[in-house]
Amino acid sequence: MFPYIPHPVLDLGFYRLEAFSALVVVAVVVQFQITIRRSPRFGIDRRTASSLVGWAIVLGLVGAHVFDVVAYTPEKLVEDPLILFAVWDSLSSFGGMLGGLLGIYLVMRAKHMRPVEMLRFFDILIFALPFTLAIGRLGCALQHDHLGVASGHWLAVQFPDGARFDLGLLEFLYVSGVAAAFAVLGRKPRPDGFYIGLFFALYGPVRFAMDSLRILEARYAGWTPGQYLSIAATLVGLGILGFVFTRRAPVTGSVDSGGSGEPAEPAEPRQAS
Repeated sequence: MFPYIPHPVLDLGFYRLEAFSALVVVAVVVQFQITIRRSPRFGIDRRTASSLVGWAIVLGLVGAHVFDVVAYTPEKLVEDPLILFAVWDSLSSFGGMLGGLLGIYLVMRAKHMRPVEMLRFFDILIFALPFTLAIGRLGCALQHDHLGVASGHWLAVQFPDGARFDLGLLEFLYVSGVAAAFAVLGRKPRPDGFYIGLFFALYGPVRFAMDSLRILEARYAGWTPGQYLSIAATLVGLGILGFVFTRRAPVTGSVDSGGSGEPAEPAEPRQAS
């Protein structure tokens, strides 16, 4: 069983730096760096990738907050509609995914990127997502803001008021494993759309199971908002994987150093307008 660790806070006098806030910043930097590093291998120059990932991060943070307020605490929205603008107040991982992916799709459309370029950039973003999500969920685990049911399981946390699951910790452990798998898989070229399909196919079912352990959570017809989106994510992931392997999607991207096999020839880098 894991020991309870109070949320670390560094008092700087003029500002109280919380571990969660610091890790959110680290997660944003990691998402940016991984995306920028991989993009040229898939025919997207660094300048274009930098602009796109910047939009994805900003729109993802907005979506994470808006979804959290609307889906999980609608009563707060009724009391104070301006809470929607307090994007630093609360975040939802699924909301961040929806906001970031939908927002960046509209941005790529505005830049007149071809569908194959959009698919490749989405694949790059999703490849980086387990690494980003693991860092963010470590912050949740330290902040203890996703409490689960009481349990004596060895994966539970010994809180001061009794042992129970900490869903932030559980998800941190799981997505860390997914990130490690992606790090290995990323050493060889994969078909376009591979990481989109694989991530959602792996994340959806486990997130659904974890959400069933939540307490103090908004539920609609017995399920949390995250569970409904988990079902959708699983179906989307399996559908994309089916498309990738049955339609023999093209393989792009050269091999990372340390990988084996013949590298695929990357497409010519293109600057979007």
